[in-house]
Order: sequence, then C-alpha cells, then structure tokens
Amino acid sequence: MRNWKDDIELLWTLRDISGGRLKLSPITEDQLSELLEMGFVEVVDDQVKLTGAGYSRTK
Repeated sequence: MRNWKDDIELLWTLRDISGGRLKLSPITEDQLSELLEMGFVEVVDDQVKLTGAGYSRTK
C-alpha cells in the first residue's frame, strides 16, 4: 500500500469508485496502477470499476 496513508483511506477510495464519485474524489495514476495490480479494479470502456475482490474489500 504505497499510495495510501492507511487501510481506511484505501477503503474510502474503493467506496468512491463504487459510488461513481471519482470526479469529486479523483485518484492519481499511481493509485490506479496499484489498485489494478492488487486486482481491486478494472478499466472498462474508460471507466474504473470494482472487481469482485475490490467489492469484497469494501465490506
């Protein structure tokens, strides 16, 4: 977790992605790359979407 202060910040980032709030709470390219590496998100039609693992992490 290089790009987050703690697990809570990561959790809120995943919730922002799930809620479609990236325009209000944008993430950096480094954060996106790390989320892709962790398997928590995927990019579909230029939209960042949670994977099953990312969704499970928000619980």
